[in-house]
Amino acid sequence: MSVDASLTVRFARAADWPAVAELLERTGLPLEGAREHLSTFLLAWRGDALIACVGAEIYGADALLRSVAVAPHAQRTGVGSAIVAQALAIARSRGLRSLYLLTASAAPFFERLGFRSIDAQDVPVAVRASAEFNGACPSCATVMHLALRGGDESHALAERLPIAVIGAGPVGLAALAHLLERGLDAIVLEAATSVGANLLDYGHVQLFSPWRYNVDAAIERRLTAAGWVAPPGDELPLARDIVERYLRPYAQLPDVAPHVQLRRRVVSITREGFDKVKTDGRERAPFVIRVAHADRVEEVRARAVIDASGTWTQPNPLGAGGLPAIGEEQARDRIAYGIPDVLGAERERYAGRRVLVVGSGHSAANALLALAELAREASGTSVVWAVRGDNFARIFGGGATDALPARGALGTRLKRLQESGTLEVVRGFRTTALSREGDRLTVHGLDPRGEPIAIESVDRIIAATGQRPDLSMTSELRLKLDPWLESTEALGPLIDPNVHSCGTVRPHGHRELAHPEPGFYTIGVKSYGRAPTFLMATGDEQARSVAAALAGDLEAADRVELDLPETGVCGVSFAADEAEAPAAACGPSCAPVRKPSVRIPVKAATACCG
Repeated sequence: MSVDASLTVRFARAADWPAVAELLERTGLPLEGAREHLSTFLLAWRGDALIACVGAEIYGADALLRSVAVAPHAQRTGVGSAIVAQALAIARSRGLRSLYLLTASAAPFFERLGFRSIDAQDVPVAVRASAEFNGACPSCATVMHLALRGGDESHALAERLPIAVIGAGPVGLAALAHLLERGLDAIVLEAATSVGANLLDYGHVQLFSPWRYNVDAAIERRLTAAGWVAPPGDELPLARDIVERYLRPYAQLPDVAPHVQLRRRVVSITREGFDKVKTDGRERAPFVIRVAHADRVEEVRARAVIDASGTWTQPNPLGAGGLPAIGEEQARDRIAYGIPDVLGAERERYAGRRVLVVGSGHSAANALLALAELAREASGTSVVWAVRGDNFARIFGGGATDALPARGALGTRLKRLQESGTLEVVRGFRTTALSREGDRLTVHGLDPRGEPIAIESVDRIIAATGQRPDLSMTSELRLKLDPWLESTEALGPLIDPNVHSCGTVRPHGHRELAHPEPGFYTIGVKSYGRAPTFLMATGDEQARSVAAALAGDLEAADRVELDLPETGVCGVSFAADEAEAPAAACGPSCAPVRKPSVRIPVKAATACCG
């Protein structure tokens, strides 16, 4: 593409960012949000010199025109008009419906191109969530709009559909409560026969976090109005208590029950009439959710979707490389994924058996401590613990010097168990294959030197290897995921377990939970992908923020309303030994410290923010 013989116009590349940033700074335009949308920028070059640029942030069928900058020596030469005209032509060719922009001093220029001043409240919610509408541009900036094509009634019809929440766990029901409280119609689609089904799967496990960190404010307000009495705030509930004493009472309220649909397994989600590729009119099309129910498949239409389906039913395999170990599928009848009730309902499966526990997190610790108790009660029970690493100081924590004292105490208990000789410990074990030897299993692997090693005569395996999100249902939606955590992309750097642990995740809400697919949000533990640093209370805050955003209340959506102790609180206790396992400790789901965010005033730009 060319504007004249001396200028070449092309789309920006990653390597162009330093030149773009320098031009924006020279012309007094904000950098916030620009790099994230660099691929949409048009750049005008004269030789190796960047002369002008214009960018766009695309939100479904709408876009924010931004960063219209011309080098000082090239201003008033027609370069700015030419490059903006090309940007408008591209926007039309891609089927965009409207362009919006903010400008502090160039309103007459944009009026000549057909833009008109409007009120900020008339800008779509997704566009208003951009950096420029949230402090990057001065508050005195003029908001402008250009209609690229006529509208129709389909968008208005879609807006009258309910918001669909996938998953009736604690975070999904919190989302429902906040939506209903704001007067928004909503339905919850749950695959299981009960709300809180994943919690019931490990219902025997005591949680680390006391009741006060497990009750959502909107649910509590509605339950209290119906005469519910909250459990003592400092009491540590079992996982099943959350369901029986909190979630079910809420879901069974007469004005809530019609919104909760059980035995509805979501198979896939798309836009009505749109595959992932098609753009023109996409934002106006309702979501279509394909649901398996009884012996048939139904389709549910929704104006927005909140995915709170969790990850518990998608366990990581035993294979060290992320794939199932060879023979793992054939040995499924001998493998339990998660935290089986070895002292209760599943005692007979483990008593008197040689049990292998694979994993080094808190689920593994829970299983090991329970199996050790079982071994004391049932003769013939033996326990093998295989861990991929060999840094037991990291696994056990810092003990008395741990910044989280409760985590240190729990790690100390596990350390004592390991040192007692009760456990057979295999360090640096990377599982590669499973084979049957008569009625028993042999687990094959590699040691730290890459040499073959085997754990023989295993009766049962507990795979405490964590979970991962199921992404198959959203394959036709436009999602932006962190490449290794599979969380929402914006959330990835905030929760990366290679960097963060309990108490180090900074505040986040609807902005970090959204995707390029307008109206689709991932919340709850699934929003964290493979990261193990999630806490239920964080999910409740996510639900509140997203509900506020869908209601158009961005001030409330951006506000932080979560108060946790500075060291954080977490999900699951190793065992029911309260003397050695205090409440405020880090388990498999760690709590970020949510401190109120502070907006730093941005110096008012003298040129167009758009």
